[in-house]
Amino acid sequence: MTAETLMLAGGIAAFAITFYWVRSRQLREKYAVMWMTVATALLLMGIFPRVVMSIADATRMAYSSMVLFLALGVIYMFSMSVSLSLTRSRRTSVKLMQDLALTRYELETLRDRMNALEQRVSA
Repeated sequence: MTAETLMLAGGIAAFAITFYWVRSRQLREKYAVMWMTVATALLLMGIFPRVVMSIADATRMAYSSMVLFLALGVIYMFSMSVSLSLTRSRRTSVKLMQDLALTRYELETLRDRMNALEQRVSA
C-alpha cells in the first residue's frame, strides 16, 4: 500500500466518520468543520500526490514528508485545543453537580425544619 492510497483511504474514512458523528449529534458542528477540512486535505493529497511535493517545493522543505509532518502538527494542535475545551467543560460540570448537591441538601434541611415546625404548631 502506497502513502497516497493510505491518505486516500484515510480521507474517505475521516469524511464518513465525521459525517456519521455530526448526523448522530455526537460531534458539534464547530469541530466538524475542522475535521472535514482535515479529511479534505487527506483526500486531496491522496488523489493528487504531486500537491504534497509542490507544497514542499514552495515552502523550501527538503522532503515532502516534512509537509505531512507539519500537517500532523496542525492536527495535534487542534486535538489539544479540543482536549482543553473538554477539560473546561468537565470542570464546569463537576462544579455544577456539587452546587446541585449542596442545594438539594439545603432544601432537605429546610423541609425537615418546616415539618418540625408544623408538628409543633399542630400539637
